[in-house]
Amino acid sequence: MDNIIIYEVDQTDDFNKNARRLTKKKGFRSLPGQILDLEEQLAKGEFPGVLIRSVEGSKPYEVYKLRLPNPDANVGKSGGYRVYYLVVVERKVVMLLTIYYKKEDETVSDAYIDGLIDGVFIDSVPYEDYEDCN
Repeated sequence: MDNIIIYEVDQTDDFNKNARRLTKKKGFRSLPGQILDLEEQLAKGEFPGVLIRSVEGSKPYEVYKLRLPNPDANVGKSGGYRVYYLVVVERKVVMLLTIYYKKEDETVSDAYIDGLIDGVFIDSVPYEDYEDCN
């Protein structure tokens, strides 16, 4: 039997704010269930989407961009949501950085994503103090 790596999954304030707004103000009621499904997948060490950045060094991490369909608007992945998430593989941590609706925002800037990543490392436990989850 394969040994499954368990990752801790969390969300930034930006992700929470955007997900709440999309669910309540836009009426996308299926989004919370989709987020839960995504969190379960990430916790198992499955990283869907496209790897857009891989950084090595003292704080190695990977950033992925995922396209999610929006069944509430009857559109597929191309017109659905975009989710950016950060993976710190050696620390077994995944952080959902942001989510947006493609029909509202075409894209987010690299500087915006960089700011969210910096916030994760600044606002969280110091990188060297993370404990491995076995």
